[in-house]
Amino acid sequence: MNFDIEEDFEEKNAKQNKGTSVTAIVVITIVSILLGLIVFFISNATFGNKNSSKNQPTNSEVELSDENVQILYNYVTYGVRNTRNDKFIKTHNVSLSSFTNQEKFYYALQFAQVEDFVATGEVNDQNQKVYAISGAKIKTYMQRYFGNKVTYATNSVITYPFSFRINSQNVGVMTYSIEKDAFLTVFTGLEENIVDESIVKPYYTKLVKATRNGIDGSLTLDEKIIYTDSSEENGIYTVHIYKDYEHKNLIETKQNITKEELLEQPILLDRYEEKATTIHYVFKLNNMNYYFDSSRMTN
Repeated sequence: MNFDIEEDFEEKNAKQNKGTSVTAIVVITIVSILLGLIVFFISNATFGNKNSSKNQPTNSEVELSDENVQILYNYVTYGVRNTRNDKFIKTHNVSLSSFTNQEKFYYALQFAQVEDFVATGEVNDQNQKVYAISGAKIKTYMQRYFGNKVTYATNSVITYPFSFRINSQNVGVMTYSIEKDAFLTVFTGLEENIVDESIVKPYYTKLVKATRNGIDGSLTLDEKIIYTDSSEENGIYTVHIYKDYEHKNLIETKQNITKEELLEQPILLDRYEEKATTIHYVFKLNNMNYYFDSSRMTN
């Protein structure tokens, strides 16, 4: 019997080489897949976040002349008798819980109109005509300013100088009637607007920026403010300019100034804008309507 040892060896060697090649291909394939996965995850972590951040809504600046901006700025600068209330001027942080019941009525009643007050046909003990504004109307005005979470008491008398007159009078004395669900109001007295003729005002303000939040659509208004304290002796003025309502952080002192000089070169916030305090007012959306949410001061 003849054995072809050389042929058998070559056949075995070919099979071994073939098996080794297959194993190498499998290993290379697995390594390639692993490397591909590693590259994918690294790329996704590096570029994916950048792409997702690009898709995120961003804040955008709004023109100061925008109608909403002007309306909302009037909300916080409002004051009866043409005198701005100092609530936001002297308080560092303001939120809904910061307002007293009287203050809530103060700001909400700025929306009241003469047609809201309906004559009841009755008179009081002083023979003064009694008018009524519905509780629903007051609630609407409260929510318009403070949002749907506002609460307020109705068991106190509200005295308010309105911007309009009824029977030639504008001071309304309002008392809530549970039976009629209305504030019975008598107009008694007249308070004219105050004309401030002071050469140096107690504070100077300027609306400088409005920003819309890209996520929730809220608006933030930035107002610059400086505070002053002045004295006069023999026609010569000394003016101290501060960053704060408490007059603790002095910016500058102007001395030996005459009235004429102050009239020619009045105090202007623009000169102190970089050092001035900023009040940030935040207005949030409720059914497409903006309401006051909060304010805070920063230096």
